[in-house]
Amino acid sequence: MTAFRDFKRVANNKVEIILPNEFEDQEVEVIVMPKNEIPDDLSYLTEEIQKGLDSGISEKTHEQVMQELKERYA
Repeated sequence: MTAFRDFKRVANNKVEIILPNEFEDQEVEVIVMPKNEIPDDLSYLTEEIQKGLDSGISEKTHEQVMQELKERYA
């Protein structure tokens, strides 16, 4: 999976996203939120990320995982 994060300026209520040349997927998930609401320091997630890496294969869908994270941290 190729993933990247970028900050864009809104112009006329539009945002242009140009994908890197090496991006090969045909569908993407786009999440839009104001830049000032994105925490600069995500180190508090380090332990949770490590738990995920150590847990092996998950039977949960991406949507289930994201919902659990939203419920836990939002």
